[in-house]
Amino acid sequence: MRDRKRLQQRAALLKIALRLFRDQGFENARMEDIARIAEVSVPTVYNYFANKREVLVELLKQDRHDAQPLYDKVLANPPQSPAEALASLIHANVAIIRRPADKRLWREILSAVAKSHDREDDSFEANHRVFMGYIDRLLRHFIEAGKLSPELPLDIAADVIFAINSQNLRHLASSERSSPEKVRELARKQIGFVLDRWSVN
Repeated sequence: MRDRKRLQQRAALLKIALRLFRDQGFENARMEDIARIAEVSVPTVYNYFANKREVLVELLKQDRHDAQPLYDKVLANPPQSPAEALASLIHANVAIIRRPADKRLWREILSAVAKSHDREDDSFEANHRVFMGYIDRLLRHFIEAGKLSPELPLDIAADVIFAINSQNLRHLASSERSSPEKVRELARKQIGFVLDRWSVN
């Protein structure tokens, strides 16, 4: 019972932090603001999160966790084309970024991550590796299916596709006209170009 209550309190604090980061910006939001809105003491917030950076990391982990069923769906029944399958994976990663408020929030998150990601192997990098794992699994699937050459350098290909995902996420967050569906179409063309020389016809 106590553990369940703690998890509920933690989820409520994260939800409030998410709203504050969107409305006030990451830099302007304070741990004291989270406590005030949650109607708890400031030390209570610090019992759950050591600092604002940790709140951000946990929000990103939660986002990744929430998206995993969408990633698994792509992996369970991938489109026939490697480019289409990987573009579908990227679409699943950005599908929730639609409204102006969503885009504003992600601009704040991306800015805060850029400032906070100060070590090569930190919690942000661990979060990236989750998505990289899905990219790697899809590439391996198409190699085993005979659609991509076994000579494809997996690590480099996964890095490039992750970079395409990151670039398209930044563009989506900053563009009023972009949408997750436009990102999928652009990513399909970009990834098709990258993988073209490794395709097995």
